[in-house]
Amino acid sequence: MFIVVIFAMSAGLPAGYCEAAGRVVMRFSDKGDYQRFVFQSRDATLINSSVVNNSSGVVKIDFPDSFSFDGVPLPQSVSIVQKGNSVYLTVNNLVKIQVSRYQVPPRLVIDAYVAGDVRSPLAPKDNESTTLSIELDAGHGGVDTGIISGQFKESSLTLAVCSEIAKRIGSRTVRVAIDRKDDEAVSISERLADIHRVEPNLLISLHVSASSAFAIYTSSFPTVMSGPEMAYSAAYVQSSYIEKSRALSKAVGSALGQRFKTQALYREMPIPILSGTAAPAIMIEIPNPASFTYNTDSIHSISDAIIGAVLEYAKK
Repeated sequence: MFIVVIFAMSAGLPAGYCEAAGRVVMRFSDKGDYQRFVFQSRDATLINSSVVNNSSGVVKIDFPDSFSFDGVPLPQSVSIVQKGNSVYLTVNNLVKIQVSRYQVPPRLVIDAYVAGDVRSPLAPKDNESTTLSIELDAGHGGVDTGIISGQFKESSLTLAVCSEIAKRIGSRTVRVAIDRKDDEAVSISERLADIHRVEPNLLISLHVSASSAFAIYTSSFPTVMSGPEMAYSAAYVQSSYIEKSRALSKAVGSALGQRFKTQALYREMPIPILSGTAAPAIMIEIPNPASFTYNTDSIHSISDAIIGAVLEYAKK
């Protein structure tokens, strides 16, 4: 791996690539389970004094002085922008980063570990589902923080759980997608448009409850739909899948109840993101942080319970 990187940095760049002081050149390579971004400059101070921060899928690199920036074409799952003395790198499904620095030549290497580009097929494991395609809806985002309890924001918790599910379910499905990759505001219409584009055969929406309980929601519908209501018939596409949604709801609620020694609540409401999805669809409310301890272990446990229930449901 190290030899390949040295080769890329020496032979892979055009001659005189860093002739001008104050110039930063970025190179990119996809390593499979992580993506590598290399920032290189003749000015060692730019590299050695740079500061890297990672927050909600956005990696910010602050350089100590002004610079000219040359990048390369990037895949759709990655975007990059320079603002002043900073570079903002957005990576879909980012789990963590590893930062390294090298001196000959001066370069900053950021390895971005991702949950997988979930819009492309993944190889299933033996005896696992070969047809299951999941859309994960991470509730809230951006200025729409949802519930705030102590140090926790609902928008951050839902994204953390969705990212963990995507990472841990891995190759057990055909695909898994998250409709919000960082702390950004996404409207209901944008979320539904993404669902319609991906065409999953299962939707799980994540929110945080105002109470201490796990609550599982399925959609409900009026008994009569006529007149002007017909203009909104797209909101009722879930009606063909409601029994399957209820079965999924029971499976997930039971798994969470067993894992956390509690009783999940089951509710039906005309929730737009559920009603407008042409696939089994549920919304899970996880307990309020005021009455539930959230840490790496508990998020793993929530994710594993949901994944186990989904895989068992898919076998039926």
